Amino acid sequence: MPNRNFILLMYPSLLIFFTACGSKKKVEEEKITSVKTAVTVIQSGSQNFSNYLQLNGSTHFQKKMVVRANITGYIVAMPWKLGNHIKSGSLFCTIKTKEQDALKNIDSREPSLKQFQTPIKVMTSASGNFTAINYSKGDFVNEGDVLATITDPSSLVLLVNVPYEYHRSVYKGRSCLVKFPDGKNITATIQEEIPFVDSATQTQSYLIRIPGNQVLPENLNLIVQIPVKQKISATALPLEAIQTNETQDKFWVMKLVNDSIAVKVPVTVGLQKDSMREILTGLDMMDKIIVKGAYGLADSSLVRIEPDSK
Repeated sequence: MPNRNFILLMYPSLLIFFTACGSKKKVEEEKITSVKTAVTVIQSGSQNFSNYLQLNGSTHFQKKMVVRANITGYIVAMPWKLGNHIKSGSLFCTIKTKEQDALKNIDSREPSLKQFQTPIKVMTSASGNFTAINYSKGDFVNEGDVLATITDPSSLVLLVNVPYEYHRSVYKGRSCLVKFPDGKNITATIQEEIPFVDSATQTQSYLIRIPGNQVLPENLNLIVQIPVKQKISATALPLEAIQTNETQDKFWVMKLVNDSIAVKVPVTVGLQKDSMREILTGLDMMDKIIVKGAYGLADSSLVRIEPDSK
């Protein structure tokens, strides 16, 4: 009988104890499930994208004229220096033949011989700058020798060799961006295409006219960017909002649902421009995407939006 009374007295105490423990466990579970990750959210927007073909080009002068000796002899006067500008029809140099040089030893009182002692003039037939002078005063030259080369600065073009596989995107009249070593960029236009493909490299040459009468040296290496694919008002996201695997063949984003749940959404990416990337499939315009705090989040995680979210 006393044992029975003891059991009856202990029963309410045990009931209270287990009820309290259960309530405490339930509170802890609710506390754990209510933990939310702080995130920053943006809305997917639109952006114009361009995919560029980047090539190396070099400057060349199309018009180069040579000055040739019109007689065999010695150069007696030639005042020009490398880089000087000369006009068409100007005197380049004078040449005295061996026979004329021999006449100076004959009695100068013979007036009939004076007319043969005048040096022969060599005139230029083009305007430009001297980019090569091969002889100087006192040198002996043969008839037909190249005395100098005159280059027309206005004939400057940029020569670019383009793989033939891009011939549908690269053509006469196509605009392009020319990048200089000093950081300057100029928009130019493809002027001509040469109807010849190199058998070894399978590239076709194009000539680009640089606008603005740029004074540039020959054989200057420049970078040319030619747009080959363009997208207008495409769905876009910042790169930091897009996650990928180690092999970078799968991409996804964390989409915000009901302002509190982060859902993993696979996406297909396209072109890239600076810090923005085109989204081809997986999202709709104006979807809310987590841009900060998404890394490591599991699918359907609870999140809370930071005040500075867009």
